[in-house]
Formats: sequence, C-alpha cells, structure tokens
Amino acid sequence: RIARLAELRSQEGYMAEIRLLPDGWLLIENHCPICAAAESCQQFCRTELALFQQLFVDSAKVTRVDHLLSGARRCAYKLVPLAA
Repeated sequence: RIARLAELRSQEGYMAEIRLLPDGWLLIENHCPICAAAESCQQFCRTELALFQQLFVDSAKVTRVDHLLSGARRCAYKLVPLAA
C-alpha cells in the first residue's frame, strides 16, 4: 500500500518515494505542487496527514516527521506498523 501511495503521489507531482527504516517506512514528498496554496491554508497539510492516517488506520501509525512549511526541505511521513 505504501508503494502504491508513493506512486499515486508522484503522479500528482509530489515526487514521492519510500524508504525502509528499521522500525517502519518513510514516505517522502520531495516536491509540493500546492505549496503556495498550503501557505495560505494550513488545512491542506492537516487534511493530507489525516488522509494518510485514515488510509493506514488498520496497519500503521502515521506521523509527519518533516514539514516543508515548518522549514524542512520536504514533507515526510513515518509509518510504523501496529503490533499484531
């Protein structure tokens, strides 16, 4: 699911990639095609995080670890699998 999400986000212009971590995955968005709009309306960013959390609600905890609008060079989300 994570790989498919990265593929879809890349098709939308986010230049997304995933990296395997010792405790989960990192979904990285290297570009934000809606950055100008997000600067005016933080709801875009909150909705993106909520969407990812809902998408993986049954399988992983999703947290934003990098945020472009907070000074990071990209947005990135850490996905940690839920205990079985």
